[in-house]
Amino acid sequence: MKCEWTYPAGPDQPASLVELPDPELPPDGVGVRVRAASVNGFDVFQVDGYLLAMMEHVFPTVIGRDFAGVVETVGAGRSDVAAGDEVLGFIPSAPPLHDGTYAERIATAGVVLARKPAGLSYEVAAAIPLAAVTALDAVDAVGIGPGDVVVIAGATGGVGSVAVQLAAQRGATVIASATAGDDEGFVRVLGASETVDYTAGDVADAIRSRFPDGIADLIDVVNRDEAFAAMVALVRDGGRVATTLGAADVDGLAARKADRPRGPGRRRRAAARDPADIPTCGGARGTRRVRGRDAGKDRPDGRVTRQRARSDGPRSEGP
Repeated sequence: MKCEWTYPAGPDQPASLVELPDPELPPDGVGVRVRAASVNGFDVFQVDGYLLAMMEHVFPTVIGRDFAGVVETVGAGRSDVAAGDEVLGFIPSAPPLHDGTYAERIATAGVVLARKPAGLSYEVAAAIPLAAVTALDAVDAVGIGPGDVVVIAGATGGVGSVAVQLAAQRGATVIASATAGDDEGFVRVLGASETVDYTAGDVADAIRSRFPDGIADLIDVVNRDEAFAAMVALVRDGGRVATTLGAADVDGLAARKADRPRGPGRRRRAAARDPADIPTCGGARGTRRVRGRDAGKDRPDGRVTRQRARSDGPRSEGP
């Protein structure tokens, strides 16, 4: 089996194209012939070696998370798919890192799968999983509803472009950050009602001038530190903020009497979500197709942090 961008023996050897034995199928695993795989920020970090000191690797380690392909074999412990099914999915990035999708075949127990809609090419399907699941996680985290005004910063990236569509489908008025021209046209086609050109001046000031009473929700996949705080300050009392960059100072927000995120922890991994839960992904359910773009600007580990806004000031949340 050919594997591309693989660490063959260890961190002292560069990633390269190598030949490995076909993977053995675990009892609760699924074997898939990979037809397409996409590139996420996580993959770039891994191939550049940045994750070697952060996460355990079992060598040889194959790069890649997202994929689309055809099921070839199914372990006795799995009943959700059958041989011959066309699927899309991802291998979660939980350590130790070993299996990856930049290969002719995968066979692993941890793979997250959903059936590929017949109308989607393998290439398009492979671009959906991590970006779309992260976007769904962020939209669910802020609880977007009909009539809400939501700002999506980073709207032209992989996560942002899906978040625009999901928010619009839930009846929100979406303000998307996008440069004038093609990018503005792109996000408007996806459902954005208004756009803010981040190259033309201060984004927070521009939004505040249009919505002096504040906004209901913020999904921010690009800003940190002061820039993130300025965006968070736009959110009115009772609103919610999501960030994929871990930018939320949850303890600081708690000190300002902001509610802590619900659930067992301050952050949720989007990898816990099944692509099948995306109600309109590629037309699999619902009536509108979710379109996507490269997620190069998005956080590689797909985390979302949540926080409810209170009147005391900035509040945040993030993936």
